[in-house]
Amino acid sequence: MPYPLRFTPIYFEKVWGGRRFSSVIGRTIPAGPIGESWEVSVHPHGLSVVADGADAGMTLGDVIARDPTAILGRRVVAQSGTEFPLLVKYIDAEDALSVQVHPDDAYGKAHAGELGKTEMWYVLHAEPGSCLIAGLEPGVTREQFQAALAGGDPGKLLHRIPVATGDSIFIPAGRIHAIMPGLTILEIQQNSDTTYRLYDWNRPGLDGQHRELHVEQALEVSNWTDYAPTSAVEAPVGNEGGSSTTLARCPYFVVEKLEINDELTSATDGETFVTVTCVRGTGILTWADGYERLNLGDSFLLPATLRNYSLLPDDDATFIISYVP
Repeated sequence: MPYPLRFTPIYFEKVWGGRRFSSVIGRTIPAGPIGESWEVSVHPHGLSVVADGADAGMTLGDVIARDPTAILGRRVVAQSGTEFPLLVKYIDAEDALSVQVHPDDAYGKAHAGELGKTEMWYVLHAEPGSCLIAGLEPGVTREQFQAALAGGDPGKLLHRIPVATGDSIFIPAGRIHAIMPGLTILEIQQNSDTTYRLYDWNRPGLDGQHRELHVEQALEVSNWTDYAPTSAVEAPVGNEGGSSTTLARCPYFVVEKLEINDELTSATDGETFVTVTCVRGTGILTWADGYERLNLGDSFLLPATLRNYSLLPDDDATFIISYVP
């Protein structure tokens, strides 16, 4: 019988990483500057392993291979084949990430051997005064940006957006961006790990050497008319038990924020899986054959054939869900 799948987090040390996974979501993490925790993934750089239940110890890829339609859904298999199309992860930025950009599908397949990378960020925690870099300041040209890179500091040409806990922003392929210090973020993205770095703040990496830049590729794939994007989202929609807000909608995923104060009942429809992540409070996930507690930071993959399920908050709680449109 299908059941919600929880996975063992996969941690990555990064030169810009920190220790806030401990304080923000209560994790016991490895030593060092931990910058990423991959929660749901079939990417070769980090294969999720089922943490408990009948499939404990199996990779997500192996679970899907056994019955792709049951896990992914009819629509997902028809559109994307039998590979899980998304990647859900946390990012903890003690220092700034590189100024970077991701390719679209056509460029990614031609030059990196994988899909492009469109993503969205939900700010799980923000220190006072935090900001994100997204897009360019109005009027900036490719030539001006290249000149600033050659001069060693393109910072004044990049668009900064002040953010607080609970904010979100969509980052389509081609948008120049950077996550800045003081932020812990939930990221939902295409199943890709291709990043082209434009600028890395002139700092050494973990090995003491400067990290590789990919200026030529980045200049090719960047959107040079992407001026001062905003973090606007759709208006909340009230429903029984709370409200739902669509944070991002694109051909690859829909991401919604569910703020609930009572039992919220829904269902997977057989067409697509659903991921559920608890980003505030705690709650209980129930389905026909059982229940699981959702602590802050927990993520589950709900198979397409799970059908009816409910989310119950211990008090008020917030969940982020994603699915394929």
